[in-house]
Amino acid sequence: MKGTLFCLLLALPCLVLGQHRTDNSLNSEWKFATDPVKVGEKEHWQDTAFSTRYFDKVKVPHCFSTDPRYFFYTGTAWYVKQFAAANPGDNHVFLKFDAVFYKSKVWLNGVLLGTHEGGYTPFEFDVTTLLKSNNTLALQVDNTWDTTTIPGAKTAGPNSSSNQGLLYPWINYGGITRPVHLITRPATYISNTKIIATPDLVKGDASIRIKAFIRNNGAVAATSAVNATIYRNGTKTNIRFKPQSVKVEPGSIVPVELTGTLPASEVTLWSPDAPALYSANITSGKDTIATTFGIRKIEVSGTRLLLNGEPLKMGGCNRPLDYPGYGSMDPQEALEKDLVMIKSGGMELSRISHYPVSEALLDWADKNGMLLILEAGNWQMTTKQMDDTLMRSKFRSQMREMMERDWNHPSVFAYSVGNEFLSNTESGKSWVRDMGSYVKSLDDSRLVTFASMLLGNENLRKPEDEASHYVDFVSANIYWNHLKVLQHIHTLYPNKPVYVSEFGIRTDDVASEKDRINYLKKAMQDFRQCDYLIGASIWTFNDYFSRFPGTNPNGYRPWGLIAPDRTPRGMYTVWQEEFAPATIELLNKKDGRASIRVTARKDFPAYTMKDYRIKYNGHYIPLQTLHPGDSQVLDIDLAGGAADVALVKPGGFVILEKTLN
Repeated sequence: MKGTLFCLLLALPCLVLGQHRTDNSLNSEWKFATDPVKVGEKEHWQDTAFSTRYFDKVKVPHCFSTDPRYFFYTGTAWYVKQFAAANPGDNHVFLKFDAVFYKSKVWLNGVLLGTHEGGYTPFEFDVTTLLKSNNTLALQVDNTWDTTTIPGAKTAGPNSSSNQGLLYPWINYGGITRPVHLITRPATYISNTKIIATPDLVKGDASIRIKAFIRNNGAVAATSAVNATIYRNGTKTNIRFKPQSVKVEPGSIVPVELTGTLPASEVTLWSPDAPALYSANITSGKDTIATTFGIRKIEVSGTRLLLNGEPLKMGGCNRPLDYPGYGSMDPQEALEKDLVMIKSGGMELSRISHYPVSEALLDWADKNGMLLILEAGNWQMTTKQMDDTLMRSKFRSQMREMMERDWNHPSVFAYSVGNEFLSNTESGKSWVRDMGSYVKSLDDSRLVTFASMLLGNENLRKPEDEASHYVDFVSANIYWNHLKVLQHIHTLYPNKPVYVSEFGIRTDDVASEKDRINYLKKAMQDFRQCDYLIGASIWTFNDYFSRFPGTNPNGYRPWGLIAPDRTPRGMYTVWQEEFAPATIELLNKKDGRASIRVTARKDFPAYTMKDYRIKYNGHYIPLQTLHPGDSQVLDIDLAGGAADVALVKPGGFVILEKTLN
């Protein structure tokens, strides 16, 4: 009843998550104003009595950098919203921001709730004691950067010469860029859950470990019983957990672990081609929380990446979060358009971004099958910055916020602790060693890496000369001499898999798109000679706005397989063919029929193809399971003397198309 009352009084969309837990949207209309000389706080813009009559009206999520009135504004700005709410009774109410770029300061009814730094991760406040029937929420946001922000400018050093050291190569898209929520929970509630689902590949069953973090925001100690139920496709499974009873003191968080075994008959493994998901309902006293997860095993064996015991080599991409009119917002219609193109282009194992992505992206990747490396923070930090205690603390904070939000997503298989820093220095080595250990202390079920720009340096003679010595697999940004650099990496790290985290060429570095296509084909020839290569991500999927030196006068860095408006360039089509896991070959044609051979690649990319289909002239032929190197010959009808033939992945994604005349 209390949850329903909240929905009515707020007059906003409300998701009822349980008898004592609701999630109310605080999106839609807010008041907005820039504050270029930073007088807002001094003039008490945060106070309930302050008039926002001359503020503009905007719709949250909102990216002020793309609003024509404030295009690329850098500085302080304010958001104000009035909303009604009811007395929550014994429940507590929390104000949650999914992301605000970059620094935030938040007031409710004139009282400072707190601050947050970090532009891509969530934060929240308990607002129970401040909530009234009518409320004023004020947020000050600052998207400026300096040498202490992440990302930010560089301190003086060998990799920060000239004006390049003052900038980072994407736009500081400011604003409340992701949704805002008003959440009700019991005073003692589940603040987070962590699910580790590990299959036994011999027995076929799976170990399910659930860690529930029970938090008490009440005034007295509370005792709570914790239990969980697992579902597959809405049907309750037969796993049983032993309920745990826990006492939580006021202001404390106590982790509680539930363990059980899911019988083999109910285990369906998650993979990119078969993204099977389970759901868990976890209860603690009056609180219930639901989350999804997948059962899969990721491991490194020598130079191979194994998924559920099978070797995997896949293509991928880097997707700078930049969409015309949206900036760093990721509305569902734009996000899904990009992800369908990425999946259809064979870009399924990706170091997807330099910073935490949206939950909606990860949800899509879980449901449709992608493997992602998540990265936070360190973009070309200098040695001074990597040694700085404050910078290390900020990085750990942003990394932790990302990991604690994302660690139940089966699509996440690795974490990266940075990109293109001086990893051959003692500072760089210490960073990777220490941050890698920190990541593993939070989540040891996934792999750790970072993107190195230095591994083509022939002065690196032994593994300890560079920080890749400390990672589970080597990630390297390689733009030229791909084979030579890869062979050098393999000489340095003969027992580690190698991942090309960036390669590519700009549209304006060549005479025509044909030259980019030739670059791609030559790179793929090199990659296919390296049996230790597990993946390669194009830089980039899309063009993106930037202030970095070398950006074109139109504001874009034109690395993309697609143009800013999402029109595919010629390279995208060739990319589909090169990154498809199989080839289609015409053997012969006779009497209106054709014989074709479908061959699973055995070099790169390479993985077992199960439940794929060939589509031709509106008809489908199921393919048998093809292991790398396997072939299948099909006889098809050439209606009208020709046939459009396509290779279709599970899920209906068309990844390779050919016309047989």
